[in-house]
Amino acid sequence: MKYLLYELHLAQNMDGTNDEELDKLDNQWMENAKKYKEVFNTLSDRLPQDIFNRFNSWGFHDYRLIKMEIEHKSLLHSNIHFTVSSDDVWILSFENVSFFQFQHLNYDNDKPIYNREIDDWLYEELLPINESTLSFEVVFSSGGNILLHFPDKSVSMKKLK
Repeated sequence: MKYLLYELHLAQNMDGTNDEELDKLDNQWMENAKKYKEVFNTLSDRLPQDIFNRFNSWGFHDYRLIKMEIEHKSLLHSNIHFTVSSDDVWILSFENVSFFQFQHLNYDNDKPIYNREIDDWLYEELLPINESTLSFEVVFSSGGNILLHFPDKSVSMKKLK
């Protein structure tokens, strides 16, 4: 994540952070969020309108990741699907993914703030890589972090329930 940093989110939610430090962290978060919003707004023509609108708001914040599926047609044509649930259930799909990375930021942390096995969606970033490729990165409360690259407009979502 470039702007909505997991480390910053954790620092804001740690017990024992004094008010002065918390104000400093909150200001940093707001500054980063503003910078991210400026970059995100440049993507309105590179994302399907429903995707742009969804992530221009809360995205899937606080949804639970139910399933992540990699659909392999070939290494040139792989798709990734996220099934997320809250009061409703959605599938978020990325087609022709050219890069995929998973990392668990709390894997070796014996005293995490959040449960390492509950994957509640915290924040995501959609950013330009070049003139035809975008990146999508999401961090979960567990510390799970997923980064992928995909061609412009190659993302969709479908409501299941």
